[in-house]
Amino acid sequence: MKKLFGILAVLLLSTSFMARAQCNQFYQFEEGGEWEMETYNAKGKLTGKIHQKVLSLDTKSNGFDAVVSSVMENEKGKEIHKGEYAFSCDDGIVYVDMRNYIPQEQMQALGNYEMKMEAENLEFPNNLSVGSQLKDGSINITADGSAFPVKLSCLVSDRHVVDKETLSTPMGDLECYKITSKSTIKNQMGINITVTFNTVEWIAPKYGVVKSESYNKNDKLMGYTTLAYRK
Repeated sequence: MKKLFGILAVLLLSTSFMARAQCNQFYQFEEGGEWEMETYNAKGKLTGKIHQKVLSLDTKSNGFDAVVSSVMENEKGKEIHKGEYAFSCDDGIVYVDMRNYIPQEQMQALGNYEMKMEAENLEFPNNLSVGSQLKDGSINITADGSAFPVKLSCLVSDRHVVDKETLSTPMGDLECYKITSKSTIKNQMGINITVTFNTVEWIAPKYGVVKSESYNKNDKLMGYTTLAYRK
């Protein structure tokens, strides 16, 4: 579970940005821009760091397309995960590729198979308001050529803007929108495994998600991630 939470921290918070591509007030990009996040367990112990960098940025009249690299280290500084993630913005709406929400170790397990994907990417609109509901995001992956059924799916649902709060961060006090959601990951690789957890995110203009907390189905805190710096 600890390893799963670490991977999910990368995926859920790979949207904390500093940038200049102006399409969405929350998710702005600058090619070469870098930032770092820190992950903690439920007791507040540091469990790792996530280094991210904008590798490419293609701007257009109504938005942008970007590729972001992410390297995750454990508490001892050893690299345990890396990958590249795609983001785009059109007419003020940021779209997050739902493949980002599948743990990398599970994607690697499918490396020898031809994969078929169906997805509805996650959306973050330019304007948020307390009480609004955001669209679900989902992805379904199946693999051909396996001796047994291989399926992966992830659903991010029940996304609600529940409050507006000010958080103290290394970048100063930031006014944030508080968003809650539910995530369900189903893994069928010989046996069926379903993991469900709830997430609370705080999103600020220019910085994206500055803090995220994950809770199990019994509302017990699993861990949290915070934005440590950006440059």
